[in-house]
Amino acid sequence: MHLYSHMYIAGLLLGLIFNTLIYLFSRKMKHNNRMTIIFVLAIILFILGLLIDNITGEAIGFFSLGIYTTALFLSLFGIQASWTKFVYIGIILSIVVWYLFYFF
Repeated sequence: MHLYSHMYIAGLLLGLIFNTLIYLFSRKMKHNNRMTIIFVLAIILFILGLLIDNITGEAIGFFSLGIYTTALFLSLFGIQASWTKFVYIGIILSIVVWYLFYFF
């Protein structure tokens, strides 16, 4: 497994953490506004990765791609609470399976 796949997986998990924190601190905020905040954060990180222009910048780019992917899944399927749970479980299970194949 390469550095970029670790950064992508970390970005997936960080996207879930950002969504949870935004939901906990502002429960009255609409779903669209929460997803917009996460999308903007991913875009800012991607631009930062382009500005660094190094191996570190590429890693930050894959990190932001993971956050963007999480936000995309949550924006498509996360309108209802049950679908949000499925997205969380799906992302976490895919990461667990990825690491199980990697280590064994």
